[in-house]
Amino acid sequence: MQLDAASRAVADLWKNERYRAHAAAALIAICAAVLMTWPLAANAGHQVLGAAYFWDAYTNAMLMGSRVDAALGRSALSLYDSYYFAPLTQSIVFNENQFGLSFLFAPFYLLGDNPLWAYNLTLLSSLALSVFFSYLLVLRLTGSPFAGVIAGVAFAFCPYVLFEIGRLQLVATQWIPATFLFLHRAIEGQRRRDIAGFWLCALLQLGTCLYYTMFMLPLLSLAGSVLLIRERPSRRFFLWFGAGAVLTVLIAFTMVRPYFAARHSFNLLRSESFASSYDGKLGFFSNVSETNRTLTGMHYQDTQPGAHEEIAFPGFTVLVFALVALALPAFRALRRVGPKRALVTLVLWLALALLAACYTWVERSLLAGALIFGAGAVAWSLARRLVPQPFGGRVGLYFALFLLAVALFLGLNASPSPGPAIRGLYYYLYTYIPGFNGIRKVSRQAVMTTFIACILAGFGASRVFAELRRAWLRVVFAALLLGALCYELRCYPHPIERVWGSDDVPSVVRAAAALPARDLLASIPQNEGRWPFGGDAGMALHNYLALYHRHRFVTGQSSYEPAVTTLALNALQRLPDEAARRTLLAIGTRHLIIYGDELERERAGLVAQLAARPAEYRSVFQHGPNSLFSLLGADDPTLQPLETPALPAFARLIPHSEMRVTASPSEDIASLAVDDRRDTFWTTGRDQEPGQYFEVELGSPQPIVALEIDDPGRVMDAPASYRIVAQRGTQDLGVVAEVQKIRFFHAQIFSPETFVFRVVFSRPILADRLRLIVEQPVPGFYFAIHELRVFAAAAPGTTHP
Repeated sequence: MQLDAASRAVADLWKNERYRAHAAAALIAICAAVLMTWPLAANAGHQVLGAAYFWDAYTNAMLMGSRVDAALGRSALSLYDSYYFAPLTQSIVFNENQFGLSFLFAPFYLLGDNPLWAYNLTLLSSLALSVFFSYLLVLRLTGSPFAGVIAGVAFAFCPYVLFEIGRLQLVATQWIPATFLFLHRAIEGQRRRDIAGFWLCALLQLGTCLYYTMFMLPLLSLAGSVLLIRERPSRRFFLWFGAGAVLTVLIAFTMVRPYFAARHSFNLLRSESFASSYDGKLGFFSNVSETNRTLTGMHYQDTQPGAHEEIAFPGFTVLVFALVALALPAFRALRRVGPKRALVTLVLWLALALLAACYTWVERSLLAGALIFGAGAVAWSLARRLVPQPFGGRVGLYFALFLLAVALFLGLNASPSPGPAIRGLYYYLYTYIPGFNGIRKVSRQAVMTTFIACILAGFGASRVFAELRRAWLRVVFAALLLGALCYELRCYPHPIERVWGSDDVPSVVRAAAALPARDLLASIPQNEGRWPFGGDAGMALHNYLALYHRHRFVTGQSSYEPAVTTLALNALQRLPDEAARRTLLAIGTRHLIIYGDELERERAGLVAQLAARPAEYRSVFQHGPNSLFSLLGADDPTLQPLETPALPAFARLIPHSEMRVTASPSEDIASLAVDDRRDTFWTTGRDQEPGQYFEVELGSPQPIVALEIDDPGRVMDAPASYRIVAQRGTQDLGVVAEVQKIRFFHAQIFSPETFVFRVVFSRPILADRLRLIVEQPVPGFYFAIHELRVFAAAAPGTTHP
């Protein structure tokens, strides 16, 4: 009986033309996702798409797996930890949080033993959902399912997305149209379920890509404001909408809190000059990815240093239909009022645009011009009987959104020439709204310009389909148009990169899974080995392999690399050196995975070298050339990080003018360490070696109580093992402070932005000369000093800072 009832319910749904259209759109979305990424689906468990930065797929798989493993207690992770960048806690802050995408990833991940398969199915699902939600949005705006499918495919597989196809967080654009869809439904229909849907989509976007969330905010604000003015919803709507906003903010805060909490410890902000170097330019609208096999004459050639992403072309199909959407209603509106009023209207709008451009140029600010243009447009909209409106209704709203999206895309400096800067609209977001100053690549706002262009194209396509009176003509035209669109955007057959899957992951990784859950791992080689451990892809592969051994590890690959991770990489490259071993132990490393076949030729004997030191390394697993070693000696109390001592209350800073400094090596630039400038520094110019020193000579003996080194951005260049010798006149006072073996400070590892290397003497040292000498060198780091400060005991009765 229940089966019969379910069958009748399905049959009733199928009779509904609306649901048949939805089912057809969903099928087209799935087929388009498979076709446009082919041959990915043919072997999803052993390959990723060979796009630019394809190795980000490894990192994204690890991030999503970390969220699932942490939530289900499948590993020793907190909800804010990812597997990489140990021993740092809340390592979620060094990339996207991926909470939202993890909901899609989890079923695939939990059903199989192949994270790569789960990642690729999440990618294909995201592309299909992007098509489907764009279809639903355009269907609501235009009433045309055919236009919705065309706009959905155009957006989901636009040149920008296909350029970023290796980065799931940038490809998963489905929540953008979904959020706009529910914004319309919530305000126009005022139903609680649509209000909940809007805030849920906003949270899912926040948990997918922080970049896109920030980019959406100005556009959603404009769209929401216009819809609220038009619809004038009831007070009850505002109560429910406000309650949803409060709940969403509370949940969002739990997702982003670590990012803001970490800003005082790590340099996660982007300087204005750095962010501006990634501004969008109008020329980007003529570029497509090199993987596009149709528009080969528009391939973008990256000729400048840095990972620039200068792809923003929305597609010829989109351009044609967007122009139809704008030109046709404008032409009809002007034709209705007659040639004289049409000419006056055009002159007025051109004059307004010219006035706005002049204000922008004079004030060197795009905001000034935007305010003039916006004020004029509002004034004329209120006087619509006198000045006809060529763009009105929903088309006018999305045209305004497109202009705003382009203005924001131009970034901090909107000047079209290398001359004086013109502050773009984005400059004010960057300066005054928290979060925008952490965004690295402003030009990624191409996703928003393309999205709005595709919606405008949906309006244009709906007008064309409306002219086709017969259903079969609409179907045939839609099929032909869809085929032409897929051909225009095609990257298939797409280059692929082969990756280890569940059946060929090295057994040493599986063996590592049996180690104590909280033990930290490291692997050799990192990025300096043979295939597959070469370059950034080789480094990122370790991120992916962590999903098999499920242990945190002390390295990792991302766009941001913490100082302690660089320290771990340098130490791994110098094993079996004793300083390197002690460094690894000091940051918590307990085990080493060694892929023997992938080692560089000069390191081919590493396994034998470690095995020859049984008091320091213990072999716990070996299969073929691959080995797993445990590092011994972790119980040494001198490995524990030190707390930075506080300055004595009576300490007085000795002015640099009273100092004379020398150094070995690089004595000629020693004065840069005492020039009171944070942008200059003294450095040895080569790796630390025992005996390197920096010496301070005072004009007269003083009771020295402390010494400080400030190394912003170079915290590991301070000596972790040293001795300080003092002298008074010709009298040698010997060693006054010493750390014989490498020992790091807690802040040096966990809060490098606040770290200051400081030595406080147990008693005042009456001396006129101090020499700081390197003992056991920190592997792979120079000895450098940005600013050196020496403190003496203040005379009785004096005040001091």
